[in-house]
Amino acid sequence: MRIKILAAAAALAACGKGDSGPEHWSKRPTETVSATVGGQGFTIEVPKGMRQKAEADEVRFDFLEGEYVFTPEITVRLGTELGSPEKDLQYEKEPNVLRKEAMADGWVVSMENSYYKGKEDYIVHAEKKAGDKVFVCNGRVTPWKKGETVKDKVGLVEKMCLSIAAK
Repeated sequence: MRIKILAAAAALAACGKGDSGPEHWSKRPTETVSATVGGQGFTIEVPKGMRQKAEADEVRFDFLEGEYVFTPEITVRLGTELGSPEKDLQYEKEPNVLRKEAMADGWVVSMENSYYKGKEDYIVHAEKKAGDKVFVCNGRVTPWKKGETVKDKVGLVEKMCLSIAAK
């Protein structure tokens, strides 16, 4: 019996973290990464380990851990002009807004995802002026494991979107 217990403990140790999975994104240090969208270079501050995928008109950041893709997911596009949360009626009528704030160089709105109410699914929309360009950042955060709450992590996603700077 003792040998079986020792063998099981050795097997769990060999697996690394056992079934706890990858280190949670919110506990990882951040790093500044560079990308280009619409011919415009930019930097953004994201947790280490985020995967960057450039597509035709956007750059997407997410986590690929093993064979699974995890949020937060951040998408950056180049906009034409700086909007405002007051002008967009979608945000005026949304009952689940957590934050709606205008700043000198842009604005941010975060809210519960209305398609998944009560499922710990939140979205962030930010627009930031950098020189003569406007960066549009959309983010989404959902649990990494069953039962996790993520409302307290929405601010970290907002911070990523608001860290965008033109290069």
